[in-house]
Amino acid sequence: MSKGLLFGFALMAVSSLFGQASPETEATIDDLKVSPMRIPALQEVSGSPFMTTEYKNATIHLKDNKYVADIPVKFNIYNNFMMVKMDDGQELKLDNFKSVTWDEKADDGTLKHYEFAMGYPEIDKHSDRAVYQVLSAGPNAHLLKYISQKVEDANTLGDYSRRELVKSEQLYLYIPGKDIKRIKASKKDIAEALPALASKIEEIAASNNLKLKSESEIVTLVEALNKP
Repeated sequence: MSKGLLFGFALMAVSSLFGQASPETEATIDDLKVSPMRIPALQEVSGSPFMTTEYKNATIHLKDNKYVADIPVKFNIYNNFMMVKMDDGQELKLDNFKSVTWDEKADDGTLKHYEFAMGYPEIDKHSDRAVYQVLSAGPNAHLLKYISQKVEDANTLGDYSRRELVKSEQLYLYIPGKDIKRIKASKKDIAEALPALASKIEEIAASNNLKLKSESEIVTLVEALNKP
């Protein structure tokens, strides 16, 4: 995919996410706010702290209405931060960004869009600098996923012990300019998080036969809720 087309998808996504009216201006890698990072040693622990094995070329949207395209990024789940690879090969932590977006082509040729953002209200001991995966976003609601990892003892058949990284995922609904709420995969929980949209939720769920027990069905709901 060309750089221009990749950024086109990303720009549409971030405009939807933040209601941005004016176009972004292009910046350079030197405009990124980065810092050294410390990744704890995980010797003798199975599993990877990263969402992807390789770096992905992404568009980074900054908080001053600028963007930087074609930057290699990798999401560190264990530490909850986005990593960038600089031109000199340094791997640094990306600070103070609005969102990071990229697209991947699946085996069937379809594009899967990835978006990560920070700046949401504090909740569940997550500060406003916590990084969430944005599953769907629009003027009425943002569906977010907080991905985390911790080290746990693994069950083994022998006498030896083994430790592994165990991933957890938690969904949140954010009402733009208002609250963020933790939700479970249930129609009741979603309606309670979005009380002003309760009747519309019921209507969309019924017309699309959505049980709202899975992430994909909740994404479908939120996309419908954000349509004019």
